[in-house]
Amino acid sequence: MHKPGMSNFGENSTSEEIMKDLRAILSKVHTEKRLLQKHIVVCPFCENGHPVPTDFDSIHRCDCGACYKVCGNHSLETGVGDIAQQLWSDEELDFVRSIPIDFCNIVIEKDFDRLLDLKQTSDSLGIERFCKYDINVHLSLVWVKRLF
Repeated sequence: MHKPGMSNFGENSTSEEIMKDLRAILSKVHTEKRLLQKHIVVCPFCENGHPVPTDFDSIHRCDCGACYKVCGNHSLETGVGDIAQQLWSDEELDFVRSIPIDFCNIVIEKDFDRLLDLKQTSDSLGIERFCKYDINVHLSLVWVKRLF
């Protein structure tokens, strides 16, 4: 009796059919295993996935134009300023700072330390936190996107 979701390896199955079923099963297992081990950050503006940043000094860019950076919770304003310098020219930045209108959207993900812990636990290679960052400092992932 054939059960749903199970391959039917009966007397009438050819070796090609059996091999095809086995390849499909192995491919599915391999894909699921790879997905379980892959940690990403997701852009809050377009939902594209990106690798977890390990260079905490760099500003990273999404295809939608948003930029993101890792920074300590105590220096969120500095992190946003660093990203703003990446998004606007010096002249544009002076204009943006002089007018009390919103020129960008900002999203702060405060559980970034938890993601780093999960990644380090699951990855065989792991990632090291840079020495200049105190292990006791809580890290956030800051996203900034221009409105126009």
